[in-house]
Amino acid sequence: MKGIWIARFLNLKRKPVVLIMMTVMTLVMAYVVGSSSNGKMSVSVAVDGTETTQAVLEKLKEEGGYSLIEITAEELQQKAKKDIRMVGIGLKENSYTIYSASDSDSVRNLSLRIESAYSDISFKKQVIQVGGVEAWKDIEISLQEDQAFHIQTEAMDESEVFRYDNALQSLFGFTLFFVFYTVSINVQFILEDKRTGVWNRLKLASVSKFQLYVGHLSFSYIIGLLQVMLVLFVFRYVLGTNMYGGFWKVGIIAAIYVLLVMAFSVFVISLVKTVSQSSIIISLVAVAFAMIGGAYWPLEIVQSQALLTMKWISPIYYAMESMKQVTVYEGTFGSIWTYVSMMVVIAIVLLIVGISLLEKRTERYHSSE
Repeated sequence: MKGIWIARFLNLKRKPVVLIMMTVMTLVMAYVVGSSSNGKMSVSVAVDGTETTQAVLEKLKEEGGYSLIEITAEELQQKAKKDIRMVGIGLKENSYTIYSASDSDSVRNLSLRIESAYSDISFKKQVIQVGGVEAWKDIEISLQEDQAFHIQTEAMDESEVFRYDNALQSLFGFTLFFVFYTVSINVQFILEDKRTGVWNRLKLASVSKFQLYVGHLSFSYIIGLLQVMLVLFVFRYVLGTNMYGGFWKVGIIAAIYVLLVMAFSVFVISLVKTVSQSSIIISLVAVAFAMIGGAYWPLEIVQSQALLTMKWISPIYYAMESMKQVTVYEGTFGSIWTYVSMMVVIAIVLLIVGISLLEKRTERYHSSE
């Protein structure tokens, strides 16, 4: 097994381009997409140019928590048709329209803030009309110094609330997506060794099947895990990404996810004859898993029941949901036990089936010879 590790390490040293590219692409894509709104909810806003809508817009800017992008009404409508992730507001003098594919807690909160802004502005206008500007100044001072209520809002059921952190969504999504390729490419060395006859020569040299599989798979596993942990470490301790105190939990989930990806890769190579076929299948499946698993966008905004049902076949879904639960939702391991246990069970089943199929194919080759 030691010899397999040395051979794999020397091969990686000669050809490190793939590993470096996957790691760099993860860092760049997660940083660019995740920092596009500085961790705030990105909202496109179109105003009709009236004094009221400008005042509402200013109040939203004062609220904080939103990255407001001012565009025209026509651009807002076009953007709403093309981008299902977009949240937009059309402000008019006496009404407003919210463009969103989901009726999430964040969108409802935004709607309440807009209504509050309209109410405050209307109240201000009425006071000025009746008593003049000085009367409004007196009321404003009175409201600031002697508040009648201190209101704190809290969801009755936190599990039903949709929380969204753009930085973590991008970080987790791209990390899980790109490590899929890294692990799969390394697992393919088993297929290559079987095809070239290296596998049989090692067996003749008194290397057991167990040592061969453990050597190859453990190397692939560690390379994938190192890539994930490097990306997470850079974002947490270099770029300062907020992980809500769940960094070590995310690391454990990543370790289980890499095991699942490795098992899936073994299963894929057991079904094909060449590395090229395996690469094509992995490429197609990785993109599909990322789409239906919530790597590119949160599944809360998806309305197709068919796509939501398909999420259960995606390894990325289990890891993505687990990571968001222990960070954004500040959950414990108990809250993600179902996802974690399913990842482990699926990984074990795929490993057993994949290795069994590989061995049967090897036996058929020997019998035919």
